[in-house]
Amino acid sequence: MENNNEVLLKVDHLCQYFRMGHKDLKAVDDVSFEIKKGEAFGLVGESGCGKSTITGIISAKNRGFTGEITIGGVSLSEVNESDLMKHVVLVRHNSYLFKGTVEENLRMAKLDATEEEMKAVLKKVNLLGFLQTQDGLQTKLLEKASNLSGGQCQRLVIARALLYDAAVYIFDEAASNIDVESEELIMDVIHELAKNKTVLLISHRLANVVESDQIYFLKNGEIQEHGKHEELMQKDGEYHHLYESQMALENYGRQVKRDV
Repeated sequence: MENNNEVLLKVDHLCQYFRMGHKDLKAVDDVSFEIKKGEAFGLVGESGCGKSTITGIISAKNRGFTGEITIGGVSLSEVNESDLMKHVVLVRHNSYLFKGTVEENLRMAKLDATEEEMKAVLKKVNLLGFLQTQDGLQTKLLEKASNLSGGQCQRLVIARALLYDAAVYIFDEAASNIDVESEELIMDVIHELAKNKTVLLISHRLANVVESDQIYFLKNGEIQEHGKHEELMQKDGEYHHLYESQMALENYGRQVKRDV
């Protein structure tokens, strides 16, 4: 993967607390990391550890934090949201698809996209063949694309993100709650994208970040461990134990399916 040592995104001593009743609950506490240009960066941990809070802060959705975030050397506080969206694309597991045609949804990312460009990104996410059995780019979507499967919806969201051609892509649990085949395909697309773009991959499933240049493991809003996958496995810490338990559970699930 490309890595020219230019720091594209820097998070310094990030903290955020939420008020609940008479108590301040810690969401993120003293989190610091750097993501370099052309780097695949994994931010992982179990649900509720603070991953999505960090995503919301970086994408200017969450306010009221302390610490410093810079993008391309410019403080996030000096970047308005519309300018930020020109350079950073956020893809969540429930990113919205609008009622209308497939083409209309894709053109939200690039108004002047050619038919060839749209078909190319649909082919990358293995949707083109299916759509050609429907009405192609003119295939109509119901509200929230309810006439597509969960995996098809998410692949269309990824296709739209690819068409945007941003400098930084943030995938927040982008491959969760969908079928295994779609998850594997989406992860292949993300890993291919990471060869040329800066990718922040947020996931509770550690297998999805194994190929990342850096992995930061969060627990209770704090960074517990960081390094490459092999380094973290050798440390025999919490990352290692969560990875092993997830793999054992997935292997058991596959075995049960084979036995049924």
